[in-house]
Amino acid sequence: MSRNRIALVSTYFHHSRDSIQQMLAAAFPEYQIDNIPADEIVAKFKTWIAPNLLYVGREFGIDVLLRRTTIRRSYRQTTYVFRRLREAMAQIISPERYACSFQTQSVCDASVPGIPHFIYTDHTHLSNLHYPYFNKRNLRSPKWIELERSTYHNAARVFTRSKNIAADLVRFYGVPEEKAICVFAGANAPVSDRSSSTNDRYDRANVLFVGTDWERKGGRILLEAFRQVTRAIPNAHLTIIGPAISTNVSWCTCLGQLTLAELTEQFQKASVFCLPTQLEPFGVALVEAMLHKLPVVATQVGAIPEIVQHGSTGDLVPPGDVGALAETLIRLLKDPERCRNYGEAGYQRASAVYSWQRVGERIRHAVMPLIAKPSNTTPVKAAQPASSPFAHAPPVMTK
Repeated sequence: MSRNRIALVSTYFHHSRDSIQQMLAAAFPEYQIDNIPADEIVAKFKTWIAPNLLYVGREFGIDVLLRRTTIRRSYRQTTYVFRRLREAMAQIISPERYACSFQTQSVCDASVPGIPHFIYTDHTHLSNLHYPYFNKRNLRSPKWIELERSTYHNAARVFTRSKNIAADLVRFYGVPEEKAICVFAGANAPVSDRSSSTNDRYDRANVLFVGTDWERKGGRILLEAFRQVTRAIPNAHLTIIGPAISTNVSWCTCLGQLTLAELTEQFQKASVFCLPTQLEPFGVALVEAMLHKLPVVATQVGAIPEIVQHGSTGDLVPPGDVGALAETLIRLLKDPERCRNYGEAGYQRASAVYSWQRVGERIRHAVMPLIAKPSNTTPVKAAQPASSPFAHAPPVMTK
């Protein structure tokens, strides 16, 4: 059987599934990309429910009682599911069928003996230790962390979205430096009409926030800072996309969840993009803002100092500092020329570094020497996503 397929195991909590699948299809046109959603596998095997609920109680019981997490969320994060998913992958991903396998994130181990395996991730669990916002009581158990560690070591290469995570793989998990490769990431929201970014947009004093996790992304901090902004700039306006909140103030509009096309429209209307996040694995919205020629105000956490060049494409402030955030926004909104210069510089940087085409080129360069070439070298048409191959897989061990 020809090994002309690549298995893409898309794990939960990842909002770039479609972009990653399209990137791989473009980077590896001679292979068929089969998407294998891990969350569908977990839902498929009902025999996992009873034993896994025991693990939920054992590993997350206190957090569930204190409402730091939910049973539904923790159900997919136990060591039991971690191990069962690997057993499932061994029966779904056949060495006779697949040239290699990819997985997004590291909440399971999709590696199969005899097949080169690759990971593409924006975070590691122990990277949370860098953030004052992170409560160490929320660290996973040593057994779970050991499973995560083995996942990285079972991979032929671990691709990351930022350099700081590549460094953490070496520092916290003992991954050899040559195996941890930063390839960056692209945008999910389309940049369909750059010509609509007219110069007068920077005079509108319209600040845009995008993020579903209101507390972690610094939403309350931004609201508090913006009260100071409106006192200095009465026509300033804040547009919030993502969370369903109510502010009851005239200077703020909350739009909730939007489609990618609708999000693009909001990027084009904005003057400044602001993300005062307190914990951020990557922050793809920052890249999307830069591709829409928006100056960025963000915090000095995670990968953000790699993405946003302070004083060139935007301004960075300490996380949680309301006064510094307000002062920075006021200074920027009062200087449309600086906004324009930041926006142009950000667009140039994002176009050069953060595009899915370039991500695919970097990954292909590292992967091709390690995998078998298909016997049929005719490019595979990738317009339609492949159906999930596990639908017809043999039964999985349920012990």
